[in-house]
Amino acid sequence: MSGHGSAPLLPQHFQPPSPLEHGEELHKTALAIGAEGKGLLAADESTGSIKKRLEKVGKENTEDNRREWRDAMFTADGSFENYISGIITFEETLMKHDAQLDSKYKGKSFVSIIKERGIIPGIKVDKGTVALPRTSPEETTTQGLDGLLDRCKQYYERGARFSKWRCTYIVSPSTPSPLAIMDNAEVLARYAAISQQAGLVPIVEPEVLMTHDQPLERSVEAHIAAYSAIFERLSLHKVDFAGLVLKASMVVPGDKSGQNATPEQVAEATVHVLSKTVPPLVPTIVFLSGGLSDSDSISFLNAINKKKQSNPNAAPWALTFSFGRALQGVAMQAWADGKLKESQSKWVDRAKWSGQAAAGRYEGGCPS
Repeated sequence: MSGHGSAPLLPQHFQPPSPLEHGEELHKTALAIGAEGKGLLAADESTGSIKKRLEKVGKENTEDNRREWRDAMFTADGSFENYISGIITFEETLMKHDAQLDSKYKGKSFVSIIKERGIIPGIKVDKGTVALPRTSPEETTTQGLDGLLDRCKQYYERGARFSKWRCTYIVSPSTPSPLAIMDNAEVLARYAAISQQAGLVPIVEPEVLMTHDQPLERSVEAHIAAYSAIFERLSLHKVDFAGLVLKASMVVPGDKSGQNATPEQVAEATVHVLSKTVPPLVPTIVFLSGGLSDSDSISFLNAINKKKQSNPNAAPWALTFSFGRALQGVAMQAWADGKLKESQSKWVDRAKWSGQAAAGRYEGGCPS
């Protein structure tokens, strides 16, 4: 990984897609998501996923508690719109909930609050992972394609301008398997084409899980295999790359590998993977925090952007964040303890530090 090759060539069979009804809007939105110093708040936890987080801080998983927590985030003081370009929501947040806490936004729908603050609303559209038959018991595919076009059209009418779909990959000496790589690539490509048809920028999220015992080198190989297949299938489905965002994992060794990578090593590995697989037509890449700590997520993002600044030709995309736990975790505990203002301050601080990292200007501050 000592040097980075030029950005990957498009497959020989690639043909520029025919113009989409919302083509210009898709392009503008994909660029706006990667505006300098800004990134995404991932607040799209499903009812099942947020249950674990609420219970961890001593709260019951009720609709009122879910609404109140998101109310606390979306109505926070501190001008977090200076650091957040978009918010990924869950369906009940986008379609149903209104603000009820005492603030200037009380009584307004969450989607209208997001838009009023100059932030782009988005929505998670997949229906979760399921086991992939005839392969490793841990490998999965993602469901939710049935009825997706109609749902996406409804979300667009409600105000959403981007969507997100997640597939997962496990890393071992034999995985991700060829079947998992190709199945998930096809699912992501079909989703992306449908999303663009409805006017929503697709955020394609192939999460390479870090819960394994493999070294950094094996993680690099797994990322390259997954991403290469995805962009080949995206081209086959004539997805408009200029109206697409990739949500990528930072390339790290497995959390059980005993290997600790420095921010510079993570940046080197991550930019290497992207330069081998992601066409320069893609305007924006956002990084998930996965199982990383708040501090590591921000430090690694900063190092990635420092790497980009040292060699812009190797990384022609905007490189920013799409953080969930890294922005919300500590703040949620303060909210659960009845410390609303402290909670809001904690999440806005983490948004600010993440925005600094997205510009390669983070100088510390986030507790380890």
